[in-house]
Amino acid sequence: MATDELQATLPPAVTVYERSVYSEGDSTFALVNDDEGKRQLYIEGPATADFEDGTAQADGQVFPLTYGNAMALAEVFPWLEPTTAGRQSAFGFGDRIGLATPGHVRAVRDSDLVPVFAQQSIREMDRTGRSPADVLTTAIFGVFEEGYEGGFVADADHLMAREDVERTAGVDFTMFTCDPSEHVVADADHMDDDAIEAGFSDLDDSEAILDRYAGETFEAEIDGYTWSDSFSEIELKRAAVKYYAAIEFAEKLYGWVDSAVEGGFDFEVSVDETETPTTHLEHALIASELDRRGVEATSLAPRFVGSLEKGIDYVGDLNEFEADLKGHVAIAETYGPYRLSLHSGSDKFSIYPFFEEYASDYQHVKTAGTSYLEAIRVVAENDPDLYREIHAFALERFDEDKATYHVNTDLSNVPDIDDLTDDEFPKILDQDDGRQLLHITYGSVLSATDENGEFRFKDDLLGTLREYEDDHYAFLEEHLGHHVDLLTGEIED
Repeated sequence: MATDELQATLPPAVTVYERSVYSEGDSTFALVNDDEGKRQLYIEGPATADFEDGTAQADGQVFPLTYGNAMALAEVFPWLEPTTAGRQSAFGFGDRIGLATPGHVRAVRDSDLVPVFAQQSIREMDRTGRSPADVLTTAIFGVFEEGYEGGFVADADHLMAREDVERTAGVDFTMFTCDPSEHVVADADHMDDDAIEAGFSDLDDSEAILDRYAGETFEAEIDGYTWSDSFSEIELKRAAVKYYAAIEFAEKLYGWVDSAVEGGFDFEVSVDETETPTTHLEHALIASELDRRGVEATSLAPRFVGSLEKGIDYVGDLNEFEADLKGHVAIAETYGPYRLSLHSGSDKFSIYPFFEEYASDYQHVKTAGTSYLEAIRVVAENDPDLYREIHAFALERFDEDKATYHVNTDLSNVPDIDDLTDDEFPKILDQDDGRQLLHITYGSVLSATDENGEFRFKDDLLGTLREYEDDHYAFLEEHLGHHVDLLTGEIED
């Protein structure tokens, strides 16, 4: 059935998302939106799967956008089922609000990158009051709204406990990112030799580590670039003290995933959340040990040189970053191959050309907060009174909320909102310190309640995004599309 034919059968207040209109057998499916911005699934004709809680409308029924109905819809249209990327280059779109997927689809639709539309950490879910089922549900219906049949990944990000593996595997996530940061001994970089010797002797596998790696030369090569190096004995012991417990945890979490998931899955190991960079030798050691233990990593996130702060461009020497990246890419291809993952990848425009040049076949860039900032931009442009309230609250919360982030934000650089006219509010989102103010406080903003237990900002924020849906999608398409284009060489920054 054509969109206009379907639209003619529905009440005037109900609009049809054109790209979501699909026929299957004798049934027509579409996503519709009423005058209050409430999305529903419309089905005309016999339902071919177990949809729930339908109510009659026009010649068919409308169904709420629940997890159960998302799974039923994926039975009818298998391209809605999340898949794996394997070692294909991918781009992660974090959606902290649950309304961004259509804009994300538009940003990546013409790209060769595998999109990750459902991507959220347990910490982010807790901060935003969401669940794994909700994250996957909003992604599936967003994909359906855009009629995107190219496939997508569902990434359970920054997993640190077996319970979290089971929660995400239980609703069909397909990628699992191990966060072993609690097991990385970051202070090892600054310990004196005596402390390293003592720490190394406490490792159960210390003698075997020396047998395997003492005196070994690690080598890697990519496109004419050759790297080789070897540990001194104390350097090897320092690397083992720093990372061995993390490697053991990664092996354990991989086993939990393998037990919880039926079929294939993507597995990432993230060691990026440390103050000091992951050296090339440390990377090679981690990769060698994961392989020895049977951990089939499809991506690994090292801690690169320089500063990768949230929501702003790379801070550091670009020549140094280029050299660092080349070594890590060579190791990833030689000891895997697996994808090299860039966390806190939002808005790192100055280094994307290096990824396109050296890692285009093996890259995975993750973003999240930058999509939230585009949502706030919609508010700043269309509802200045709400933006003013969010801004004031963010200033109150910033000092406490920044505790879990590595940032150098200087609030004195953020324009005083009282000195700006309403139409100047979006300028704050174009300034690094203003971006980080709003980025870091997202959890507090989305979860804040008043004395009656009602959300202070969340419902109004969602209402504004629904009212100005076209702006929201357009902002996301432009901003995230710029990321994608740089990473794929479509444009030069």
